[in-house]
Amino acid sequence: MEQHDDGPRWRLCWAQPPKRSGPLRSELLAEYPDIAEREAKLGIRPRQAFLLLPDGRPDIDVLEFFRSPVFQSLSAGSQESYAPDIQLFLSFLSGQGIDWRAARFEHLADYEYWRRRDQLNPDRIGAAKFSRELAALKKFYDWQQWRGTVSTSPVALHKSSSRSGSTDTDLRPKAVRSVQLKWLTPRAYKRWRDVGLGGYRGDGRRDPTWRGRNDGRNLAFAETLWSSGLRLREGGTLVLGELPSADQQVRYAKARVGQAVAKGRGRDFWISAAALKHIDNYVISTRAAAVHRAQAEGRYDDLTDIKVVDRVDKSRRVHFTTRTGTTGTVPLDGLDWRDRLKFYITTDRGLEPWMLWLSEAGLPLPYRSWEEVFSTANDRCRTLAVDIHCHPHMLRHSFALRMLVTLIYAHERKMGITAAERREYRLIFGDPWVLVQTLLGHANLETTRNCYLEPVSGLQMDLFLNDDTAEDASITDFITHIAATAPGIVDAEEQ
Repeated sequence: MEQHDDGPRWRLCWAQPPKRSGPLRSELLAEYPDIAEREAKLGIRPRQAFLLLPDGRPDIDVLEFFRSPVFQSLSAGSQESYAPDIQLFLSFLSGQGIDWRAARFEHLADYEYWRRRDQLNPDRIGAAKFSRELAALKKFYDWQQWRGTVSTSPVALHKSSSRSGSTDTDLRPKAVRSVQLKWLTPRAYKRWRDVGLGGYRGDGRRDPTWRGRNDGRNLAFAETLWSSGLRLREGGTLVLGELPSADQQVRYAKARVGQAVAKGRGRDFWISAAALKHIDNYVISTRAAAVHRAQAEGRYDDLTDIKVVDRVDKSRRVHFTTRTGTTGTVPLDGLDWRDRLKFYITTDRGLEPWMLWLSEAGLPLPYRSWEEVFSTANDRCRTLAVDIHCHPHMLRHSFALRMLVTLIYAHERKMGITAAERREYRLIFGDPWVLVQTLLGHANLETTRNCYLEPVSGLQMDLFLNDDTAEDASITDFITHIAATAPGIVDAEEQ
């Protein structure tokens, strides 16, 4: 059992695979060496999510939902998203002394207000994320109602006015795309990055009390998302062999996201040379130091359930050897985020993780750990009166905004469009989701993306992004100008 959350809230846990890497961290678990067999007899699958009450006791009705075919039939990505969504709502109810079985629509309405509009909640979310949370809660309560655990579901439904007569959730946002989307201007991003992650004060000077030990890693990760538009899971699960060289004579270099960690399917992405240099600096400094400490303390010697990479062939198949000497191959595209945690490489310095991002202990960093890093950075900004709040996906939105402006400039320079055509592009600029749908591969406009965009996207992006005449300063100024009238774009005052 691997626990992900602590404190006075419902605890989200994941059943571990039968083989464990390293010694058990819990003395209590060590008393039950047959725990894997016990879980199997109960129908608990490896890597299955489940929740425990704040005091660690099980709630059988909740456990049964996670064991049910309804939950198990969801994709791995949906299971990973739905489990913490349900955990948060149950914790919200527990904080008010309400048993989840007694929850009614008014309790869900209170939750919706707290999640989306309560000014005292610094981690308010947008419409799209809340819609996903509602979907998770609806699936949970629908199953409990079908089973007879609850008589009614708090996720109330109403008849749609459309011809189909379909039902919908009363609290579901009506304009998912346009509500509470947030972007950062380059100036606001740099301010947040320097203060929250880099140890600067609000006035732009170094903070003499700063003792950040992972500055190089955290700054490199932020630059990765800012300059590539990768999702948190995509950027947080990169392995060393997936990144292009920083020595290429281009402003943006092309790489590929593995299918098992992408949303839907693998795809190409572009990352700036500046971000690659940040990553290189991290690899040879902070990361190398963490690896050296782990090797000196014998941490890697204790790992039994790992695979050592021998090579990656031209077909993107990973050839590996286990600790017992067994050899095998697996497609790189088939490695999900948990699989990647178990792969190691041998260098001149010895064994080390294949994953790019490591903890201070030198072990692979689960990608959701970055949410806590960003939360800590936000707390620091708030403490220093820097009114900028950022989460990983906001960097993706901000990348999309900058790329749209870059494309506008590129079209004007290369194609000599007319003033009327320029106004048309500015109309497109009013809906940043268009860029997200095309350049970042969002779920909508599937036919366009599958049939027309992908065959030419590489040519288009290499043509536009690597044009030496692109005026970065002009693009930054233009975004800053737009931020003055667009409330969703967060800017920062000049120092």
